[in-house]
Amino acid sequence: MMETTVTPATALAERVAEAVNQAGSCSVLDARQSLGKAALESLEYPTTRNERWKYTRVAKLRDLRPASASSPSNIPPVLADFNAHRLTFVDGQFQGGEVVNESGVFIGPLSKASQLQDDRLKALDQDYFADNEWFAALQAAAPQDGACILIPDGQRTERPILVHHHLTAGDVVAQPQHVMVVGENAHAEVILWTTCDDQATGLMNGALTADVAKHGHLSLEIVQDEQGSSHHIAHQQFRQAESSRLTVRTATARAHWLRNDLHIHQGGQHGHSTFHGCYLPSGNTFVDHHTRIDHAEPDGHSDELYKGLAADTATAVFNGKIMVHKDAQRIEAYQRNANLLLGERSGVYSKPELEIYADDVRCSHGCTIGQFDAEALFYLRSRGMTETKARNLMVQAFLSEVLDGFRPEIQQHVEQVYAERLGWN
Repeated sequence: MMETTVTPATALAERVAEAVNQAGSCSVLDARQSLGKAALESLEYPTTRNERWKYTRVAKLRDLRPASASSPSNIPPVLADFNAHRLTFVDGQFQGGEVVNESGVFIGPLSKASQLQDDRLKALDQDYFADNEWFAALQAAAPQDGACILIPDGQRTERPILVHHHLTAGDVVAQPQHVMVVGENAHAEVILWTTCDDQATGLMNGALTADVAKHGHLSLEIVQDEQGSSHHIAHQQFRQAESSRLTVRTATARAHWLRNDLHIHQGGQHGHSTFHGCYLPSGNTFVDHHTRIDHAEPDGHSDELYKGLAADTATAVFNGKIMVHKDAQRIEAYQRNANLLLGERSGVYSKPELEIYADDVRCSHGCTIGQFDAEALFYLRSRGMTETKARNLMVQAFLSEVLDGFRPEIQQHVEQVYAERLGWN
């Protein structure tokens, strides 16, 4: 009789699937879940021997034993005075909010959309990450509820849509699946905000899939303000059609251990993509941003800018790749990554990449890692500023190129969190 060896990764996948099924999974597309399960069997669990995970250690996650979710009923709202269409999720379950299902517009939980609008969820048929990454396949094999935003041709949202997902205390695992479909000449403004309980020690393994049709425009602001010591892996994939516009701004205000994987596929001519981000790990925290944009058609434009600070003994990672495919001529793609080291033992690992297979393009990439300008700090102090105010002003100036793109309410919140964390408030 042949013995079957269960690897630690397989055991983790089984524990996560069991926990998700007990808490409540979201049956969206059986075919997609089947492919996710098949991918889990063929993909290797990531280790530091893998170039994409060289600085991102996930070995100890194999020992995670998911706990039952408490799912509290009262989660403090974010931006309480902000006028927005709100959806709230806790541990992968829909908690409440305004559900809209009229005139072709759907805004609500994916669990309900799969019952009412299943034919419009074809965006979930393809999953770049689930086919190539172990944690993404784990999420696809056992997805939970998330926001579903379907904007038909020619329409736009009257108010911003604020999607809030909260992870509760303990070793809870949440695997939310968000999907956004913006039709031709349609426009949507979305805020995706994640928080964690200060006693959270579990795993948020989420996915976001978005399709933007011809001349459509999706504006997405992502705020990650997570207490506790949880792990968060985010898979964010966007597909753009001809002459579409995509704007993604990510502010990692607070996180213990976080990895953002972002992939944009410009599948139509004259696509335009803007993706900016900022991050500030401190203490012994870790933040990793991996981005990739595929320019698959001619005349596309992309602007990528990520700025970060690493304090104390924290570690930040940035890996950005621009891929220009064959015959994708007249591409303009710009990538910049700038970092400041605020601690003697802090670390930043940055790897900008260009891979170009067309000959008529204008592409550039650059990376800087440094410390505070001592002369500028001295100048500010000589004008009567305390060292705290001077450093705070320099951080604001350094991050302003990214934060100025957010709506004022978000910019103010992120700046306040950064000042509190650095003791410069």
